[in-house]
Amino acid sequence: MTAETASAHLRYILEQQSEKVRKPKSSVLFRRGDKASGMFIVLSGKVRLDLGVDSALSHTCGEGALVGLPSTLTRRDYSMTATVTEDAELGYWTPEGLESLLREQPDLCNPLLLILGEWIAEERDSEREFTRTNEGGEHERRWQNGRAI
Repeated sequence: MTAETASAHLRYILEQQSEKVRKPKSSVLFRRGDKASGMFIVLSGKVRLDLGVDSALSHTCGEGALVGLPSTLTRRDYSMTATVTEDAELGYWTPEGLESLLREQPDLCNPLLLILGEWIAEERDSEREFTRTNEGGEHERRWQNGRAI
């Protein structure tokens, strides 16, 4: 199974076994600093992730995106705010539900790690771009010191 196929299989399982929820445009799924209560897979619509301080650092997530995954796995506070920007259907997973799924189907762990690796690489690219285009602000220093935002 290729990484792309494994990733598609993971997303399929997450979609099929999740609790389905519909959220209208402008709904906030979670806020930066909130205790992680779960993750969402975007089934339709769009969700924006941002830090709440600079729209240049926001990411728009569409179908298949896993929103809130890192915080759900680590059970740490959310590092970004997730806002629905286009009416969305989402699949919801509690931390316990996701953990149980991964215990029952350990073959899903590798594709999940690949997705997290891609996410980390994208975050590092965004961090480099931000520090290259901004000078001296407190926000920039947080990124440069490697603190999670």
